[in-house]
Amino acid sequence: MQISAFIGKPVLTRTGEHLGYVTAVRFARDFSRVSCLVCADGEEEEFFLPARAILSAGDAVFAGGQRFASAAGVESPVGRAAYLSTGEALGTVADLETEPPSLIVRGARGDIRIPVAQAAVGESVVVYPSEKQRRAAGTSARPAKRSPVKISPSVPAAEQAAVRLGGADLLGRTVKRNVFDDGGNPVARAGERITTETLRRARLKNRLLTLAVNTLTDPERT
Repeated sequence: MQISAFIGKPVLTRTGEHLGYVTAVRFARDFSRVSCLVCADGEEEEFFLPARAILSAGDAVFAGGQRFASAAGVESPVGRAAYLSTGEALGTVADLETEPPSLIVRGARGDIRIPVAQAAVGESVVVYPSEKQRRAAGTSARPAKRSPVKISPSVPAAEQAAVRLGGADLLGRTVKRNVFDDGGNPVARAGERITTETLRRARLKNRLLTLAVNTLTDPERT
């Protein structure tokens, strides 16, 4: 299961009632399973759906049971820079799989799949040749505990999702490459700056994750 299977998907009850949409995914410490989905309702109010409440996930997420009062689990490393233990840049974490736990890193040579056991996950991701070498270096595959990002309740959920997707606000960043929807229509053009309208479009077209990976490594600001 990949994180991209969830981002932007509508959330429905068993009877078809629309609860909202998924803005982020949080994981167990070893990234072996989903801990909860971070969602927003029609009024852009945030709510948290525990993994046990997920009945199925396809074109939509069907949910039953109670919601969490607060987010559980650790943040996704999507959008963080990845490096070899020798210092060579690999690219950016573009996605995450839980079975087996793997990071999908997108770089100049395309996508590569890296077992989480070989990676030290922090503000950036350091990849070792083997789990044994990672352990010998005294690092853990589990992310260090981080203070939660404080976001004003008045900020729309789409903008909150931009903060969570990479630990940085996407607003004002430059789009590096064109982002299109499934029909080939532009969601964001290369060279344009991210606005709240861009985020809204990306969410509606299920392209929030693509937009985040496309822009998070760009340090430019308005």
